[in-house]
Amino acid sequence: MGLWTPIREHLEWMSEHNSHSENPVGFHGIDMPGSLSSLLSGLDAVIAYTGEGAHLREIAATFSAESAFTAPAALAAYAALDTATRDALTAGLADLTAHLSANSLDLVRSTSITAYDRARRELATTVALDGMVRALARGDFRSMMFAREAAIADTVEWILDREERIVLTAHNAHVQRWPGSLPGSGPLTSVGLHLADRLGGDYLVVGTTSGTGRTLNTSPDFYAGALFADLEPPRPGSLDALMAATHDGLFATDLRTLSPADAAVVDAVPDQRLGVQYSPVDVRKAYDVLVHFPHVSAAEPDRAALAHAPAEVQEAFGKWEPEAV
Repeated sequence: MGLWTPIREHLEWMSEHNSHSENPVGFHGIDMPGSLSSLLSGLDAVIAYTGEGAHLREIAATFSAESAFTAPAALAAYAALDTATRDALTAGLADLTAHLSANSLDLVRSTSITAYDRARRELATTVALDGMVRALARGDFRSMMFAREAAIADTVEWILDREERIVLTAHNAHVQRWPGSLPGSGPLTSVGLHLADRLGGDYLVVGTTSGTGRTLNTSPDFYAGALFADLEPPRPGSLDALMAATHDGLFATDLRTLSPADAAVVDAVPDQRLGVQYSPVDVRKAYDVLVHFPHVSAAEPDRAALAHAPAEVQEAFGKWEPEAV
């Protein structure tokens, strides 16, 4: 997420805004660290805070990932660990969680409640990630995704306890108030379903649809430098096709205020496009508002940020050719 010029521009705007605003805005990450595979970043934060857990880091370092490009090798290394080692890591994380709770008063007195709460969140995320890699090692992709969505929702709720309101940016499949569905898996409980259950009407979902253009590539070709995939015109009958046929330009529609006739048309839509795949959806249950982009283009990589990325990331991005205009 940090390797694209639109993100740099957004953060620079935010920094400039905060330099003179009486109401500064914050920026939080919500997804799992370590490219969904490495426990090191979370463990390092907890070890730095508690001074405990160095022996767990030694195990976690045997399957560390520098980036999404090395995550497959990290997961293979975890799968190659013997059962006793995996179990020792999981048990050690449980012990570390108990230690953090049992010593809460001393830790808060010697640091601060803010630092303690952040360490607890870091550790909870690390425990969830350990469960995810265990699930992947036994070939249980579905359980891994259930754990990921629940952990993201927990982090969002943690942020909301510290902010008056937030804008949550994630893929439709994460934020929709509807079970996600990926190729080869059944319905998954999305982040949006968790948040709708916890927040009720305070959770407003803005989904996006698109016409043609380029989208981030989710196939294995991404790792060879094919960062984007072509978006063909949306499949007839899909939500994206309905939105594309409604208006020629960029527009938004409030699904809560549709006329009965328009609501009937929307309710008849069976699926939506997620990347280049299609997934079933009940549109008005999933979203409150829809924004349609008639054409989307590939984001420009941020070369300054890439200079600080691992070598394999620089190599893959170096193969990418910008879209001809």
